[in-house]
Amino acid sequence: MKRAGTYKREQKIYLNAMSKTTMGVWIGTSPRIVVDETEPPSMKGKYLRDVLRHSREGVSHPTDWDSFLKIFLKEVGVQSWNKFAKTALTCTITLEGDRLAFLPYRNSGPKDNYAFVPLNDRKITISFDASDEDLGLLLEKAFEACE
Repeated sequence: MKRAGTYKREQKIYLNAMSKTTMGVWIGTSPRIVVDETEPPSMKGKYLRDVLRHSREGVSHPTDWDSFLKIFLKEVGVQSWNKFAKTALTCTITLEGDRLAFLPYRNSGPKDNYAFVPLNDRKITISFDASDEDLGLLLEKAFEACE
């Protein structure tokens, strides 16, 4: 299985591969690509394909989650998770057979430490063979479905 994680915040889109650890947890892994939201959909789709290629299974499970989070925060250029998540939207993209499933999330806000909750009824799919432009357009549509 292949998976990518995406965030949209302050006119930027953050794309990264997600990999499954030896303990079965999906975590964000390199590469992390930052794209201006004004980039054409075809470029967003190309970058999305790039990060999906780097998704893998069987990576080492983190033992120091604080350091793991600090790496992420440094890569996205903020000091704290709350500052980043306060205005962030997120969705995951999962390769399911020959289809890509885009799953939007709801930002729970400060009452729940800005956790993100999947909106399963808003999942949208597209063929993996779709054009880069169509993938980028669907990513934009998935972000519109986020709360």
